[in-house]
Amino acid sequence: MSGSTTQKIVILDVARGVCAFIVALYHFLHFENQHGSFVESSNQALATFDPIMEGSICVFFIISGYVMYMHMERNNFDLKLFLPFMAKRAIRLLIPMLVCIAFILSINALFQWYLDQEVVFSLKQLIANLTLSANFVGEDWYNPIFWTLSIEFQFYLVLALSFKLIRKDPFAALIIITLACTAVNHFFYSKGLLVEFGSYFTIGIAMFLFSTKKFTAIQLLIITVLGAVDFLSNQDLYYCVIPLISIPILLFVKTKNRFLQFQGETSYSFYLFHGLLGNWFLYFLLRYMENTSQKAMVLFGAFAVAYVGSYFFYRLIEKPSLKLVKRIRYTDEVSRGANQTN
Repeated sequence: MSGSTTQKIVILDVARGVCAFIVALYHFLHFENQHGSFVESSNQALATFDPIMEGSICVFFIISGYVMYMHMERNNFDLKLFLPFMAKRAIRLLIPMLVCIAFILSINALFQWYLDQEVVFSLKQLIANLTLSANFVGEDWYNPIFWTLSIEFQFYLVLALSFKLIRKDPFAALIIITLACTAVNHFFYSKGLLVEFGSYFTIGIAMFLFSTKKFTAIQLLIITVLGAVDFLSNQDLYYCVIPLISIPILLFVKTKNRFLQFQGETSYSFYLFHGLLGNWFLYFLLRYMENTSQKAMVLFGAFAVAYVGSYFFYRLIEKPSLKLVKRIRYTDEVSRGANQTN
């Protein structure tokens, strides 16, 4: 990889870590149980910033568009590589998720036993979560962030099937895709479908093409503006603030901060486990917090528990799964640089 490309990958990792932090902050601030809530639902400041914090999830979609298109272009992807590509993505995404589900089910059973309730288990819900299809069959997600993994996997599948068509004329293809997403989102119910967030992925692809000098600034701007029209016309007000702000940051800001980079490298583990670990901490301690300063302390504690626990999960589960991903090779000549995008 060239120096500039490597630098941009560092930025992408940092952005993942920052956005995972914002997502966790959103979930912790909304924590509630039978003893009360962290912040009252009537709080106007929280209501104002909710869409902005929640929308940070979409930065992950922009980054996925960038990284996946880069990965496929570097490997000269075509349909004969479809199966190894999807195997890589499945292992990368699903092995950590499966362990997370096992932890969630175990802790749910323990809590039901602790509260002297009947231990309830739904096979249908389990299958819906394992197949990332809960949105389509009317089942609840075990973890509220699993819906984003469903969107990601839909993107991998669609990109793998359409990559060669997009690569022939990427500017025209991205315009058509973005306009199609806008139309479908406006006239049809697209909840849980890739198309609901499709324009974020197209912007990520356009950013990669711009960074490799295959798109001009005007072409990138056109794709971004069309995507923004999609967001602003079909999503909650201010939902796209952080994603749109992130675009120039991802392209032009440089950083070598080791802590932020490490935070980004472990962001998937933190993303999966922050709710389980942090909410567990809040469940037992929030009831004793009576003022703002005490709540701030318990919030800090929730983040500390989530980060420490996620680090061990990263070392024990995610890192070995990444090694397994790298063992699946397209050809014997796959470059080291291409493998680094996994």
